Amino acid sequence: MNKIQAYLNNLFWLFLTYLAAPYLYLRIIFKSKKEKKRILVIQLAKIGDLVCTTPVFREIKRVYPEAHLTLLVSAGTRDIVKNNPRIDDLVSLNDYRGVQGRFRLIQKIKEEDYDWVLNLSSMNMFINALGFWAQIPNRVISTHKGAGEMAALLALFNNYRFEFKAHTSLARHHLALLKILGVEGVSETREIFITNEEEKKASNFLRNYNLDKEDLLVGMSCTSMLPFRQWDFEKFANLADLFIEKMGAKVIFIGSAGDAAKNEKTQKLMRNHSVNAAGKFSLSELSAFLKKLKLFISMDTGPIYMANAVGVPVVNIVGPDDMGEQCPIGENVRFVQKKLDCAPCSLVFSGVRYCREGHLRCVKEITPQEVFKAGSSLLKT
Repeated sequence: MNKIQAYLNNLFWLFLTYLAAPYLYLRIIFKSKKEKKRILVIQLAKIGDLVCTTPVFREIKRVYPEAHLTLLVSAGTRDIVKNNPRIDDLVSLNDYRGVQGRFRLIQKIKEEDYDWVLNLSSMNMFINALGFWAQIPNRVISTHKGAGEMAALLALFNNYRFEFKAHTSLARHHLALLKILGVEGVSETREIFITNEEEKKASNFLRNYNLDKEDLLVGMSCTSMLPFRQWDFEKFANLADLFIEKMGAKVIFIGSAGDAAKNEKTQKLMRNHSVNAAGKFSLSELSAFLKKLKLFISMDTGPIYMANAVGVPVVNIVGPDDMGEQCPIGENVRFVQKKLDCAPCSLVFSGVRYCREGHLRCVKEITPQEVFKAGSSLLKT
């Protein structure tokens, strides 16, 4: 969808929602209030964001174990939580495309008769009004100043609005929203659940490549969706060689099928042998594989949050990102980031796509030796 189409689509939902507001408000007013039995959570963000949201599901079920919890997600991240026992129902927004699809989704949500909706995805105009259209009586939304005027106007149809402040923890912000539900004393621990079948596939992969779970398996993701965040392939190659030559590690590069060529480019720059696992695992299977590793290294992308959630030590090559807003957590985490006046410049809700200073020093000045030092320190603890 181009920018003009997106703008017209947003304008359509803004106009239609304000037009239908009197009728919808009357329907909600006369709707009977019940206990917190049916709760809808909306999280349409990327892989890392969804991993960081998993404590929300656990904490709701801790206080309301009998509640029916539904999660509305994007199709691209669904596999991260498909095994999560805290979630009773998973709905993909991608199954409801176009105006007709959106109205089908509204009807589905309405028929499910939810008591509460917790919207963590305020960048989507339609989603900001979904709970209102579905006549859910208690509508909680996380807002932020970067969402734009239309988003703010549609957010007004939610009766509990909480603004996220830049440079603060997004995960803690989401957990703080649960106080309105009576959920307190929360834990930030993230969760990913793995099936026996996924575990078996990961084990078979190691066997097929003559790798053993007792080997010093070091995983790396050397690709980023955002070019300005990309660390040089040559530096990844040098880093992999350092782990192989100094620690006897077996290095495995992961990624989607589309990352295979970039992994091969990195491998050709190496002095030693490594394994290219790009495209070998689905998103849910990747969690099982990551769990087999002794260490995982990447830029601030989705897989590092997955590895962190399954208990693997990780090194985050930070670059321009603000780790005060969102980051892997725990003692087995190391961050490699340059202290510059212009960094961090990339925030969760205002992610830049180029270096405003034109030098990209926050990425270019990080050396393989610095990352190796951070990783080896984790392996020695």
